[in-house]
Amino acid sequence: MEPLGKNEVGAALKEVMRIFPQGVTVVTWRETDGPRGLTVSAFTSISLDPPLVLVSISKKSSVHDAFVRTKHFAINFLADDQRNLSDRFAKRLEVWERFQGVGFVDGVTSSPVIQGARAVVECVAWRVYDGGDHSMMVGEVVRAQKLNDKTPLVYYGQQYTTTVQLERAGSPFDSFW
Repeated sequence: MEPLGKNEVGAALKEVMRIFPQGVTVVTWRETDGPRGLTVSAFTSISLDPPLVLVSISKKSSVHDAFVRTKHFAINFLADDQRNLSDRFAKRLEVWERFQGVGFVDGVTSSPVIQGARAVVECVAWRVYDGGDHSMMVGEVVRAQKLNDKTPLVYYGQQYTTTVQLERAGSPFDSFW
């Protein structure tokens, strides 16, 4: 098997990642002139001690520089009925337009917590790492709270979907522990 060229590897990775279901979040923060936010699917928990999470943002994003300078941010887990919010915060709208008509309250970090979100994770910025064409922001979690039992919004195969909870006697991982 021949190794792929750099462009071929990038295209193959993009294709493979399309078949990996990802939760949809809107990452928010506050600046002196108002709230900011963007849709992010590249989010994960990375440590429990200390409690750390990672958010990846494209360096081409219009809010990239503001985000990597922020001291606090919140990750809002979107529900299936919030597809419109995912689209709104993913578009190239002016920063002040993104929050027009969107209900939110200030969290403990003063970052916007979007009304109707399934959960929120609020963070203090911990480190920013270079990740090629993205920056990776690691945040130390200062609050994590489930807000409701709505069905999650999931992105898979270049479209929105959701999950169906299967009933089973136990976790398939139970035998490993």
